[in-house]
Amino acid sequence: MKKLLVLFGFFSFFLGHTQIQVPKEFNFNTPFVSAENRLVILPPKATDKFLNVGLPYFDENAGYTFKLFGTLVPENGKLVYKPAETNIIARWQNLGLQVAALSDQQVTAFKLPETASFLQHYKSKRPENDVLVDKYSFMNGGGASALALKGLEKLKESGFKSEKFYFELAYAYNALGKFAQGEETVTEAAKNGVSNELFIKEKHYALLNQNRLSEAADYLTANFKHFKTAAYKSECIINQISKFYNAPDFENAKKWIDIYKKEIGQDQYKVHVDKFEKALAEQKK
Repeated sequence: MKKLLVLFGFFSFFLGHTQIQVPKEFNFNTPFVSAENRLVILPPKATDKFLNVGLPYFDENAGYTFKLFGTLVPENGKLVYKPAETNIIARWQNLGLQVAALSDQQVTAFKLPETASFLQHYKSKRPENDVLVDKYSFMNGGGASALALKGLEKLKESGFKSEKFYFELAYAYNALGKFAQGEETVTEAAKNGVSNELFIKEKHYALLNQNRLSEAADYLTANFKHFKTAAYKSECIINQISKFYNAPDFENAKKWIDIYKKEIGQDQYKVHVDKFEKALAEQKK
């Protein structure tokens, strides 16, 4: 059985008191996700006296993951590979971390282990593009939307379409502040018969952040009936209130507070509504 540890779990095993001298041949300029299926060196901390060697890979169930294979240890003026004594596998969160991806020549020179037999267990039988979308979804969820967008736009250029693809593309655009493209993506998805509450959220968010507040309000109102998750509807209403309040358009902010009370009533976001209502009351004094 694989042992999954949190990201910081294994670093403490290799802390020392003397900083290791990193050879110039190790270039820490490859994002973690871009080094998938290649042996890498993790950037050392100031106190590390070993270099951690491992493998970034994609687990369809767990997402981007790192397997520690061992360390490079200074001995007699050169680095020597030492296999890890414990099977350490970690779900990875910092997807944009710059690592040093090792060349085949470096792998051979340091006598590092082969990885093909390990990766064979994670080879997907699903269509390649579907797996790619899953990877970009994990990138979006891990705050690496800039990396996700590059791949998603390549898929778009190839003509690939799926519900999850459209959502992840819209999400990436919005996360990167490209709100017009986010809106366009949801509109295109709808033309291709793809629409649900998550798409409504993304388009509403895109409209709000283009300061098209009245259009966003009308769009949200027209789509109330399509929400299956009350929390999603509530989030959209809170965002609408916030944008109107900060416009400032206090009349519409008050109108949408009343809409919240009618459509939602009370939930975990009520504390925010109460703050806006209190602020509006202060404006009248």
